[in-house]
This record gives sequence, structure tokens and C-alpha cells, in this order.
Amino acid sequence: MTSSSGSYDDEPLVSISMAGASADAYRISPAHSGARSDTRSPARATARWVAPGETVDIHGLDVSGGLFYTGDVQRSHADSIEACVIDARFDVAREGANPSAGLGSVALSYDGFTPEQRRTYLEWLASDRRKSDINTGYLFFYLYGLERRVLVDGAAGKVGADEFNAIGKELRRLINLDANYGWQKHVRALIDALSLMASRHTRMYLQAAPDGLATGYQVPLNVRVAFGQAALDQHPLPADWALAWVKLDPMMVRRTAVARCPEEFDRVFTRQYRDRFGDGMLLPANRTKLDASPQPSFRALKNVPTPGFLVGLPDIAAVNGTRNKLQLLMHESAAALDAYSRYLGRYPEAQGTLEATLTLPPTMWPQATHDAIDALAAEITGATAVSTFGALLARFKSGGKMTRDKAVVFTTALAEAGIAVEPDVRLGARTPKPTDAVALFAVEPGADPLAIDDAYDVATIIVDLAATVARADGDATQRETAVIEWQIDQWPHLSDEQRKRLKARNLVQLAQPTASAGLKKKLLPLSEDVKATIASFLVHTANADGAVSRDEVRLLEKVYRMLGIDPQRLYTDLHQHASGAPATPAHGGATPSKKHADAPRAAAPKHAFVLDATRIAALKEETARVSSMLADVFVEDAHAAHTLHALHTSQASPHVVAAQWNAPDRAREQHVLAALADTTPTARGDKPTSAPEAPETPQASHANEAPLLGLDDAHSSFLRLLVTRASWSRAELTDAASHLELMLDGAIEQVNEASLDRWDEPLTDGDDPVEINQEVVQRLAA
Repeated sequence: MTSSSGSYDDEPLVSISMAGASADAYRISPAHSGARSDTRSPARATARWVAPGETVDIHGLDVSGGLFYTGDVQRSHADSIEACVIDARFDVAREGANPSAGLGSVALSYDGFTPEQRRTYLEWLASDRRKSDINTGYLFFYLYGLERRVLVDGAAGKVGADEFNAIGKELRRLINLDANYGWQKHVRALIDALSLMASRHTRMYLQAAPDGLATGYQVPLNVRVAFGQAALDQHPLPADWALAWVKLDPMMVRRTAVARCPEEFDRVFTRQYRDRFGDGMLLPANRTKLDASPQPSFRALKNVPTPGFLVGLPDIAAVNGTRNKLQLLMHESAAALDAYSRYLGRYPEAQGTLEATLTLPPTMWPQATHDAIDALAAEITGATAVSTFGALLARFKSGGKMTRDKAVVFTTALAEAGIAVEPDVRLGARTPKPTDAVALFAVEPGADPLAIDDAYDVATIIVDLAATVARADGDATQRETAVIEWQIDQWPHLSDEQRKRLKARNLVQLAQPTASAGLKKKLLPLSEDVKATIASFLVHTANADGAVSRDEVRLLEKVYRMLGIDPQRLYTDLHQHASGAPATPAHGGATPSKKHADAPRAAAPKHAFVLDATRIAALKEETARVSSMLADVFVEDAHAAHTLHALHTSQASPHVVAAQWNAPDRAREQHVLAALADTTPTARGDKPTSAPEAPETPQASHANEAPLLGLDDAHSSFLRLLVTRASWSRAELTDAASHLELMLDGAIEQVNEASLDRWDEPLTDGDDPVEINQEVVQRLAA
């Protein structure tokens, strides 16, 4: 009787009976090994697999966790399948060998270990099985048992799904225990083989595809099997397997975005694959057959046969047609992520922040961002919510680097979900700071940006002034707020959307009013009649709660001066409004009817909120007059005013400039400046205001110089000043901006936006001091 080496049928001895002689005379005695603590048993091998979670005692060591073979073996040499079995009958030393020392042989077996090496291995097996300083040979010996379990027992159907999962988890942990290429190659090969064995009753392409990037010299076996089975069955290849191929094929050329932002790349590639191939691409079944034979590190398993379900599959990796299609699709998907990838390259810590997300098309945003937008939309359905811009950004994991272009994208995305933001950067507002107040209110999802006209612009001025007056003595009262909102509702020239935004603007101004310097600039083009009507309305607002405080009077005096009205006129207006009589226009114009002067006042309990009927009547008279004036404020120069608005918008938002102000030349700007001159009161024949002439500013000194980076004259002058030094204190720049009639933060933002548009770098950095980017300065000088 003979048997091949490593067979399960090996016998401990052979007996031959011969005629005429005693059988005992010819018995072959079993060989003895001094390494064993007792003699071999003539029984068959009793090696068994220790399941995950099971604990066994081996020479006084409690070894838990399982995932190895133990028992009595007959042949444990390196070429035997029993070489990986821990036989408790072999001697184990009290002290282990040096764990980092080599094992003396590439062909390993438990029998071939010295007693000291067995102690070292068993102690490692009883520990958390980390690398520590243990020699790689011990790791390979551990891998032998896992290979036998997967390639022999697994192929025979003796391993369940739970155990396959446990072994797979262990292999994924083991792969990083050692950087040795041979070690990682064999662990990955076993992971591939394990997935094949686990799917032996179904098709590989119906299982979950593997993840990761290419590390070897060929596409992993399980991926090639999935492609071969899909080609043989003419089944559409699922998107996740196509993605696995492009990431795991070492012959693929991968752009930086594939590795830098893998999650986003997976989403983009999957979406584009489905858009192009629908349910999946159909693969050709080429003639070259796939070699799916296992390549274990355990020598005894070198000739393990290939399972029948892996025989005869086409090898898709042998042809280039499919690979070329996937290469092109991968390139297109990575190109869509270039902006996002570059942003992460500059700011690696920005991964997952709102600012990074905004560089992606909205269809590629993570689901968490879409969920946050939906939750916000649900919250503002009932009423307008006032918050700070920083609090709004915090809901979306902002990293604090919100530039204007990203603010435009963010605001547009909110509008798509039915959320409007006031102030809206798309309408020319500056980018809010984290501490600035913003109002959120509901609009029709996907609505276009609000259409604004000159009458709306004047209405914003009135609202801003009224809110400033209302909170002059601290906080605006409920009556003052109601008067402003009531007035907004009475303006017939406004659309419902405009009224809704004006009311939101009012709430923002009450929380954080506009600086008076900005208001003064907006008031200059208005006629004296409109200014007088605005003044009358402001007095009504201040007197809405029945009392005008000293702070409100001081502020009204300041506003009257801004309007070019004699402050002494204020006291007459206050007296007339306090008595319920409408004010006489400060600069002429129709006097409202006095039929309401003697109207009785509405009585109400102290706790009730009822507007004074007399004041309401007076307001109605003035409302009609204001409305008619607003409708005709810029009629004479409507075209010029529209051009002015387009210029203003283009300076504020680089995303709108292409649509509203396409590459303006110097002559066109001169036309606009002339139009601005035509809209002033003097140009229309109105009496000039009593404001003194402003002293010559740096803006005037550079009036004949060409604008820089597409900026207007004032901002160009500010830019020329900035580049003269490498650093400025905030106080110095505040003074310089004031001379140019600019708000410092807005001017810096305008300059930085222009620099970003031209060179993708801001000019300034920091708040105090403000540092000037010298590289940008050199480019500007060139």
C-alpha cells in the first residue's frame, strides 16, 4: 500500500503478511522523534479547526480567538498538509526564542520549530496577534492554517458564511502587520480566494465589489472572475465592479483626484457610468481563458485543484477594449473633481467642510449636506428666521474660508431648495462676515434671483433708514417694526417677492443696521421731493410708539443732514406728527389732505397692540405720494440706471459679470459714469443739496488712470495704495478707505475677488495687520 506525501490516507506503519512466517517478525517499527513528549498513536490524524472565539489550552497557555488547526498529526514535515497543525505532543520550552530571529528555513512546519520557537509562536498566538517585533516567518506559519481552511475546507463546502466573514476580517487586519511585499501579496491573494469561495453558489458580479487602489502587478483575481462571469453570461456589468476595475488595475492611469478624494470620485464615476451605460456595459467573451488557480504561500497547497466554477472563464484583462472604455470614463470623472482636488491640495484640513463641498457640482455633494439643507427648509416654512451668517454656516460644517464665489454657489443651492437669504450676494450685497445678521425665508424652490429695479433700490434705502431710526434708542419696539412692515405692504409698485425680501431686510437691519456712510452714498441721486417724503416717513416711524427718544432725535438730525434738509425742520415735523397732523413737505410738493387730522384715536387696552388711526391715515396719504415718486425716480434715465446696476452687480459678483456686464471697456465705463452724473439732482434741474463739497480724494487724483483688474476708479485707487507696502494696520486702511468713500471690508473683498478671478490668489491676508501678497504685487506690476 502506498500513498502520496501529504495525503489524508497516510498510515503510521505498514504490515505485510508472508506465508510460513510470523507477521510480527516483519513488522516495521514506527520512527521515534526526540522532540515529542510521547510516542505516536497508531490512530488516524485528528487535526481540527479551532473556530473563531474558541479558547484552547496548549502547554499551560490559554489561546483564544481560534483560526488555527490543532490536534495529533502523523506527518508534519513542510510538504505535508499537516505542517500547519499545532500538535500539543511536541515539546515546548519554558522560555521563548528571540522573536525577531529568523526561523532558519523558508519551508515551515510546527515539527520543524525548536521548543523555544514553539514557545514564542504560542505566546504570540495567545496575545492580540500584533506584529510587535516578531519575525515574519511566524506570520507566514499562521497564514498557512488560514490558507488551508479557505482553499481546502472552503472549496469542499465545510465553511459557513459567518466564518468566511471572520477570516476575511482577520486577513484585512493581517495585511498591514508587515510591509514585506511577499507577505502582502499572499494575504491579498487569499482575500481574493476567500471571496471566490464564499460566492461559489452564485455569481461573483452579484456580490459586493472590493474597494481600494492597485497595489500589485495585475487586476485582483476576484475582479477578473466577476468580469469573466459577466462576459460569459452576457449580464450587464454593475457599476461597483467597473469602479473596482479602474481603481485596482495597475495599468490604469489615475489622476490625483482618484486618490486625494476617493469618496467623491466613487460617486462621480458611478453616476457617469450609469448615465452612459444604463444598467451596465456588456463585455465581450474573448478566447483567452482565465487562470484562476490559487497561489498560496503554503507549499503543501501548491497543487490544490482549481474549483470547477472558476474553470473556462474568459480573461477580460487580456484585451484592451474594455480597459480603454473604463480609462476614458475614469479620466472624465476625475476631471470633474479637479477644482475640488486642487482645493484639498491647498487646504488638506478642509476635507468634509462646506467650502470644499461648494467646489463640487451640487449633484456631487454628500448626502449630509443635502439633508442639512432640507432640514433648514423645513424650519423656515412658517416664518422668517434671523440668525448670524456664522451660525448658518456652522450647520454645514464650515471651515471659515467662505469667499464670495462660494457664497454665490451656497446661496444658489439654498434657493434651489426654497430658502432665500437676505442679504443676497447674488443681488450685489457684500459677502457677510460670520458675525453679520442674515434672514432666511421661504421662496418657491428653484426660483430665479429676485428681479430688482430702481424703485426697489430706493425702497431698500427707506427700509434701512427706518430700521436705523427705530432702533436708535436701543431696541425697536413692536409698533415701530409693524409700521415699517405696514408701509412695505402699501407700496403698489413692488411685487410680492420684493415685499417679502424687504421685510426680511428690515429684520436684518433691526438686528444690525447699515452704516450711515453707506446710506449717504445711496441718497445722493434722489430728488429733493423724494428725500422730503422719506424724512416724513422716518418721523412717523420714530413716533409710532407714541414717544420719540433723545437718541432718536439725534439720529434723525443726522439723517436730515444726510438728506440735505435743514435739521431745524425736524422739530416742526416731530410736532406735527405728534399731534396727528401730516407734515408739510420740506421742499414743496402736494400737501396731504387734512381730513384725517381730527379723526378720533383708536382706544385700546394698554396690553393690546393697536396702531393709531390718525397716524395710519397720515401714513396712507404719504404712502400714496411716496409710491408715485418711487415709480418715477429714475424714469428719465432708466437705461443708464440699469447699466449702473449691472456694473454694481458685476463688481460685486464675478459669477454675474458674464451675464450682465460682459468685458466692459473704458468707453463703456465713461458712458456709465456720465449716466450717473445725469441722475443727480443737479443734472435734472433740481436744487442742489446744502451738503458742502467733499475734499479731493485719492480717487480724484487717479481719475485719469486706467482701472486695475476690472475694478472701478475708487477700488482701483485703493488697490494702488495697497501695493505700495507689504503690510498695513487696519486703522491706516480704514482711514484710507474713508477718504475714498469706501467701506474697508467691502473694498478689501472687492480687491481680493478681482485678484482671485485673475490669478486664483487673494491680494491680502490677515485682519490686523493686513499683509499684502508680494507675488500678486509682482504679477500686477508686470
